[in-house]
Amino acid sequence: MSVVKKTVSIPEEIYKEAREISNNFSQIVKEALKEYLKKKKKEKILSMAGALKDWEIEDGIEYEKKMREEDIETQEKREKSWDI
Repeated sequence: MSVVKKTVSIPEEIYKEAREISNNFSQIVKEALKEYLKKKKKEKILSMAGALKDWEIEDGIEYEKKMREEDIETQEKREKSWDI
């Protein structure tokens, strides 16, 4: 795994508290960023799930059916435009 060196600014009290826990500050930052990214990915997935609720879809089978219907409608519109 390659390593990237970056300069970051954080409040001194947070840095001191982190150093009290461990002398390996890089490891602390790495773990914190992993957790942050994991949290943000979950939030993004949940926000997308909220959009699906607008469709009133109860399960994955209904979702797939809805997507296929939209694909068919889109294809039909595209084919009609070819006839013009």
